[in-house]
Amino acid sequence: MKNIPIPENDKSRNLEVEKYKPQQRIDDEDLDFLSAMAAEICGTPSALITLIGQNTQYIKSAYGMDLETREFPREFTFCAHTISSPEGFMVVENAREDERFRNNPFVTGENPILSYAGVPLSNSSGYSIGSLCTIDFEPKSFSEEQIEKLKKVANQVMKSIELSRKTNELKQLNENLLREQTKNNYIIEGTETATFDWDIVNDKMSFNDVWFQISGYSRSEFPNQMVDSWRTIVHPDDLQPLQQQVQLHFDGKKKKFSSEFRIKHKNGKYLWISSQGKIFERDASGRPTRMYGLHRDISDKKKVDVEIQFREKLLESLYNLSPLGIALNDYETGAFIEVNKRLVEPTGYSQEEFLNLTYFQLTPEEYLDMEKEQLKELDATGSYGPYEKEYIRKDGSKYPVLLRGVLAKDPNGKKIIWSFVEDISEKKRNEELQELNFQKIEKLLSITEKQNDRLKNFAHIVSHNLRSHSSGISLLLDFLSESNPEIKVEEPFKHLKTASGNLESTIHDLNDIVKVNVSGQEDFQIIQLKTAVNKIVESVEPLTKTGNIEIYVEVGETINVYGLRAYIESILLNLVTNGIKYSSPDRDSMIKITAKEDVLNKLVLIEIEDNGIGIDLDTHRKDLFKMYKIFHKHEDARGVGLFLVKNQVENMNGSIDIESTVDVGTKFIIKLPNEQN
Repeated sequence: MKNIPIPENDKSRNLEVEKYKPQQRIDDEDLDFLSAMAAEICGTPSALITLIGQNTQYIKSAYGMDLETREFPREFTFCAHTISSPEGFMVVENAREDERFRNNPFVTGENPILSYAGVPLSNSSGYSIGSLCTIDFEPKSFSEEQIEKLKKVANQVMKSIELSRKTNELKQLNENLLREQTKNNYIIEGTETATFDWDIVNDKMSFNDVWFQISGYSRSEFPNQMVDSWRTIVHPDDLQPLQQQVQLHFDGKKKKFSSEFRIKHKNGKYLWISSQGKIFERDASGRPTRMYGLHRDISDKKKVDVEIQFREKLLESLYNLSPLGIALNDYETGAFIEVNKRLVEPTGYSQEEFLNLTYFQLTPEEYLDMEKEQLKELDATGSYGPYEKEYIRKDGSKYPVLLRGVLAKDPNGKKIIWSFVEDISEKKRNEELQELNFQKIEKLLSITEKQNDRLKNFAHIVSHNLRSHSSGISLLLDFLSESNPEIKVEEPFKHLKTASGNLESTIHDLNDIVKVNVSGQEDFQIIQLKTAVNKIVESVEPLTKTGNIEIYVEVGETINVYGLRAYIESILLNLVTNGIKYSSPDRDSMIKITAKEDVLNKLVLIEIEDNGIGIDLDTHRKDLFKMYKIFHKHEDARGVGLFLVKNQVENMNGSIDIESTVDVGTKFIIKLPNEQN
C-alpha cells in the first residue's frame, strides 16, 4: 500500500469539509437513493457516499453494506486517492494487482474490496470534499458510459449535500431570528408587516420600526431618508425591474404596484422582499405625490421555492437517468399516469401508445392471481414485491420483469402506485447459461473422478507388479550366486546385480511418489506440529551425535497444521537429514526449526535452516525439486527427497520455497494451512 496523495490545497479543503458537519450522522433518503442508483449503474452490490476530512473518511450513505462504524482512517481509503485524481475519477479493476492497494487491509482482510469506481464530489468553491463510489468484492471492469453516468449522479449527490447544508443553515438562521424576535418583542410594533411612506415630491421615504428590524439597519444609518440612500441597498440586478414596476403604476397601467426584489441586510446578506404599494395623492396635473405600501420578508419562502425547484429537477433527472423502468399508475384503474423512457423501451410501444394502456393490459392472464395477491400486500403494508412476472410487448411476445412498488397519494388524496420495473431478460439468459454450464461441469467432474479412480488402480497395479518382478529378479540372482560362487567375481554378473539393485531402488521411489499423488484429503487431520518435530529430532539423534550437529527448535505448543501426519513427518525428516547430510566440514554445524502462525491468512510458516555447504541457486533453482536431480556428490544422494517433499507439501494445499548461499547455508520456507478450508 502506497502513501495516499495529498492535494496541495488540503488544508483549505479540510476547512471546507468541516462546513458540512461530516461527523454528524444523517438519514437522508435522497443520498440513499443516489447511492443505490450508483450501484445499479455500475452493476455492483455496494456503493458509498463519503466525505474526506483531514484524517478520517466519513460515510454519509452506504448501499448494500451494514456498517457498524461510519468513520475510517483516511490513509487506508480508496476515496482518499479519488479526490486527488487528475482524471476526475478513479477505477481499480483488481485491487490485488494494484500496487497502491494490494496490501490495503480492506483488500487483504475478510470480505475484500477487489474492484472500485469513484468520482470526486466537488462543491461550488471547487474543492473535492469527498466521493461517490461503487465497490465489488470480485474483480470487475467499468465502462466509460458507467463512469459518465456515475459523474452525473455525483453532481446530484453534491447538490443534495449542498441543499442539506443550506437547509441546516436556514434552520439555524430561523432559530437565531426567532430568538432575536423574542428578545425584541417589546419594541416591535403590533404588526408583523413593515410599512413605508414615500414622499415622491421631496423624494423621501420613511419606514416603521419593523422595516429596520427586518433589514438590520438603524434609523441613524438613513438620517435624511432620501430614496437615493435606500436604493443603494437594493440588489443591482433588481433595481431596474423594480423601477419599471413603479413607473407602470405611476403611468396608470397598473392599479397597484407589486414587486419582489432583494435588499442588502446590514450583515451583508441579501433578503427577499415582497412589496405592494398604491398612490394615494396626486397633484393638480395628475402627477403622483405620495405613495404608501408594505414590505414583507419572503426570504424563507424563496429558499423553500428554490429547494422545491431543486428537488423537482433532481427527481426529474433521476427519473430520466434511472436504469430501471419507473411507472406511476392509478390505483383504481391501473392506468399509466407517468412512465420513463427506460420502461417503454423494451415494449415496442411509443410513449404516447404506452400511456393509453393499463397495468393489467401488459400482464399475461396466468399472472392475474399473483397480481391480486400483490395488491393485497400493497393494501396491507403500503408496498409490494419484489416479484417476477412477464410483460406483453406490442408484437405479442413476452419478456420477464422484476417489480416492486409503493402506495402513495396525490395532492388531491387520490391513491397512486409508484412502481420500479427491471427488465431481467439478460439475467434470465445468464441463469440458463449458468445452469447449462453447471451441468457440463458436473459431467466433467464425474468423468474426471472415474479417470482418477482408473489411474489410481493402474498406479497400484503397476507398482505392485513391478515390485514383484524386481523382487523375483533379485531372488534369482541370489540363488544363482549361491549355486555358482565363482560367478560373483565375473564382470557381467556384477553389472547385473547393480542393475537389479538400482531397479529395486527406483521402484521404491516410484511407489512413494504414487502414494503422494493418489492420496486424497479424507485422512487429513489437525496435527500438533511440536510433537511431530520432537519425534523427528529424537529419531535422528544418533546422526546428530555422530556428526556433532546441534538442532534448535522454536515451535510453540499451540501451533497446529492441517494435513497428513505421515507427510508432515516425512517432510521434516527429509529436510533435517539433508541438513545433516550436507553439513559443512569447516565449522560447527547446526539446524534450526522454527514455526509461527499467520492468523490473517490461516497459515503456519515453518522454516528449517542449516549452516551447511549450501546450493548454487543461480545454477540449480530450475531443477531443485525435480526427480533424480542431484546437486552434491554424496553416497546416499538419490535425487528423490526434495521431489517428494514438494509433492507432499502441495498435496496438503501448501507451498515451499528456498533460500541458499554456497558455503553459508540453506533455509527451506514451508507454508501449510492450520485448518480445513
